[in-house]
Amino acid sequence: MLPAFIKKEGKKILKGDQQRIIDMVKAQQHAGVNVEGEQMQGGYSKGYRKRRSKKGLQTGFVDLHFTGKMHKGLKVRPVKSGVDVRSHEPYEYYVRANFPKSFGLIEPNAELIASHVANLLAVQMKKFLVA
Repeated sequence: MLPAFIKKEGKKILKGDQQRIIDMVKAQQHAGVNVEGEQMQGGYSKGYRKRRSKKGLQTGFVDLHFTGKMHKGLKVRPVKSGVDVRSHEPYEYYVRANFPKSFGLIEPNAELIASHVANLLAVQMKKFLVA
């Protein structure tokens, strides 16, 4: 009975943290960082780098500032091993195919969420066990 309670309460807490998780994933993608904390792509081609430079955009790394439409559609979904961040936009398929591991959390962000969930879950477990 306790494992079912923990699973149920954990899902509720994660649902409450959905926007926080999405914001973390967006920030990582804007920085071009995958879930392993590495740059997803080394740099722009010479020609494109030149065009970006003329527009005043950074050229040091591919920033992967994906479409706003895709980011507005991001949702956190529980999966067996934790959570997955998905969008219904077709562009997501392109991103996932070309930038593997682009939608999860880097370890420090995952630890922040896990700590927050654990603290809130401990309160709920205490209520459950005392009742």
